[in-house]
Amino acid sequence: MNNKEYTVSEVIDSFGMNKHTWLMFMLLALAMILDGYDFMVVNSTNMFVAHTFWPDNPNPGALMGSLTTWGLLGMVIGGAIGGILSDRIGRKKMLIIAVMFYGFFALPQAFSNDLAFFAAFRLIAGLGVGSCIPIVTTVFAETMPSKHRGLFIACGQACMVGGWVVAGLVANPICNAEVPLLGDFTNAVTYIATTAAGETVEQTMYANWRLCYLIGGIPLVYGIVLFFLMKETPHWYANAGRFDDAVKVLADIERVSLGTETKRDPSCLVVPSRPKKTTPSVLFSNKYIIGTCAIWSLYFVGQFCVYGMNAWLPAWFSGIGYSPSEAVALQAWNNFAAIISNSAAGFISDRVGRKRNLLGAWVLCAAAIAICSIFVAPNQFLFCIGLMLLFGFSLNYAITSVNLLMPEQYPTAIRNTGVAWRQAFARFGGSASSIVLGGIAGMAAFQTIGGTTNWSLVVLVLIVPFVLGFICALLFVRDTNGKSMDQLANEATGDELSGTAPFAIMLAIVVILFSLCIVCPLAISGWSKLPIALPLMATGMLLPFAFFFIFGGKQLAKDAGKK
Repeated sequence: MNNKEYTVSEVIDSFGMNKHTWLMFMLLALAMILDGYDFMVVNSTNMFVAHTFWPDNPNPGALMGSLTTWGLLGMVIGGAIGGILSDRIGRKKMLIIAVMFYGFFALPQAFSNDLAFFAAFRLIAGLGVGSCIPIVTTVFAETMPSKHRGLFIACGQACMVGGWVVAGLVANPICNAEVPLLGDFTNAVTYIATTAAGETVEQTMYANWRLCYLIGGIPLVYGIVLFFLMKETPHWYANAGRFDDAVKVLADIERVSLGTETKRDPSCLVVPSRPKKTTPSVLFSNKYIIGTCAIWSLYFVGQFCVYGMNAWLPAWFSGIGYSPSEAVALQAWNNFAAIISNSAAGFISDRVGRKRNLLGAWVLCAAAIAICSIFVAPNQFLFCIGLMLLFGFSLNYAITSVNLLMPEQYPTAIRNTGVAWRQAFARFGGSASSIVLGGIAGMAAFQTIGGTTNWSLVVLVLIVPFVLGFICALLFVRDTNGKSMDQLANEATGDELSGTAPFAIMLAIVVILFSLCIVCPLAISGWSKLPIALPLMATGMLLPFAFFFIFGGKQLAKDAGKK
């Protein structure tokens, strides 16, 4: 037996790319595809669901946007809880629970006839969806060789977006079918619609969108597959003090993948020291606050823009004269480009560095937003496909570049808590974005002479958060690519018990954001028409950035003083 000291990262890196690497990739990739489908199916069906719930309302606005919001709110809660539980009970157990959970609760959504029923089960299913994504990101970080870590995390995100594309490809023919696909279950609906000229007309469709949510129950079966084929990560075992289990998993990987088996002494396994506390407040201590500011701010911007526009892309193109089928197809092209960009982000980031990659991504996004806003036009379907490829590539390249940083900011004991709480916070941006953009779209300043929404002008609003994101990337991001997870954990220094006050302030900001950007638009009739609405919503969206600049900037100044 070799009595030399070693770390889990060193052993995993010594294996290189192997059979276990690819098995884990395939298992996690499919989990992300199913997760992506469950999320995006509501955006691909929202026009048809809206016609069913509000047949007499040709422009449901914020109500239609809220169809996306409920799932995102569930993801906020699920991600926050699931991240903590994953650090407690293990990655494998929590992933299986999450996958089967959202698969089970997708089914009742097919039977919805009003917003209350749909919203309730959309929120509950979101608990599982929100838990799944950060766990998969964390498992990729803990099982892949260090020099390829960014690529695999990015490919995992690409698979999630692949689920978005699958949702569009499935929903488009199903929702636009001219016959009921499941008999009386997919009943005929007569509704009032608005034409591109601003006229209201009566139309009829079938509620075939219900079938899309029945398909969303497939993860129930996939959870069983994960139970038998997936292994717990040796990083988690080692951090939990289960050194024998960690060594056994490492031996199993080596035997199956390389055909050899090295005897390793569990007592020689070196594990980075655990934080004194493992509650979410540690993320805001001066030891981790800069990393937290980096990934929370950037992902908040990304979620706001990506989820907000995905919720409204079909309405944008329908509003300028494209058919519902063409509108959903253009959304699918937007998401198809995201698959390519996600994979490219990981490959390029591993080579040029995290920070340089992020800064370039943010500049590209601002340019793409301006180009699409100016050049999207009616009767140019093929040209709009090209614009959506650019739009989808740039936005998703940026958000995936942030994902690569997530698991690299924290040690194993709080890694999934950090990843999950960052995603949970950012989803407030995503939850609010569909409502905020819907509210902006209803304001007089964003209306055409014919009374329809000038979506090209609304899209330009997205440049503001991307400018803020660029500044945050410039200030807070550090390069972490190529370093092992154990090495990154040992580099962090500072007091771990200093985060209680900043954490409490951030929670207060979240409450304000939730109230101004989600509750008020839904609870107050005609909210978007009130003169004070836009300033208040803007305040809610900007408060987190004030926090990042104050607390992150303060710590940057302290660190600079020490140097």
